[in-house]
Amino acid sequence: MNLSEIQIIEEDEMFRGSKSRYVWFFGGIFIFLCFLAMHYSIYVPFLFQNFGGIPYTLISYLVVLFIGPFMVMITSFDSVSSEIETGSIRYVISKVHRSSFILGKFLFLFLVSISVSSVIALISLIQQYSVGNAFQFENTGLFWIFSNLYLGCFISIFLLISTLSDNNKISFTVSAIFLGILIFFYLKGDSNYLKFLTPFYYGANNIDFMTDFSFKAEYLRILESLFSMLLYISVYLSMSLVAIKRRDL
Repeated sequence: MNLSEIQIIEEDEMFRGSKSRYVWFFGGIFIFLCFLAMHYSIYVPFLFQNFGGIPYTLISYLVVLFIGPFMVMITSFDSVSSEIETGSIRYVISKVHRSSFILGKFLFLFLVSISVSSVIALISLIQQYSVGNAFQFENTGLFWIFSNLYLGCFISIFLLISTLSDNNKISFTVSAIFLGILIFFYLKGDSNYLKFLTPFYYGANNIDFMTDFSFKAEYLRILESLFSMLLYISVYLSMSLVAIKRRDL
């Protein structure tokens, strides 16, 4: 692994024509969906009577929770499998270490996530200002952190699947099935331990922070949530690194 090689891969992904435009296009759609959800929430204020106003940060976070995994799947399922299918990966890994190749791919997708969540957070602040609400900087900051880590969990999952797949069709099919399995595990309820295997559980645990945040009372829960999602990302990313090193390319 080499930091300069990782940067080269990341920059190549960022400026490489159609793939980059494809990822940023769906990132733009994601932002637009969050904007629509926040904008039209003013027409259903009775849903938010308990919050003393429309909680734009919560609305944005719910969109991230429910739609984010599908957007991540669409943009990352072919991140490695496309290069395996075309054979271009052989040229790339002859120039850089395999671990640098995977980490560069992950950092590019994570950079897109950071950019998207930053724009959504800014829109949330603008919406708060436009209706005369006080700025909720703590909640908005937590939204930014938790959204990035939550989406990062799915990036690492689909990157692993893409690394193990021989072509895009297999990668997309397996990604869709695996996402369905994760949803099933989470929906089985609190009585099972399978929920701990899903990012949905860790993401949903942070919903309360989007509406009522007290640092002195909640910082332990926040640290626990941060650690859990960072560990989740690390585990799947490590498996991707092991998989690419053991693959016959």
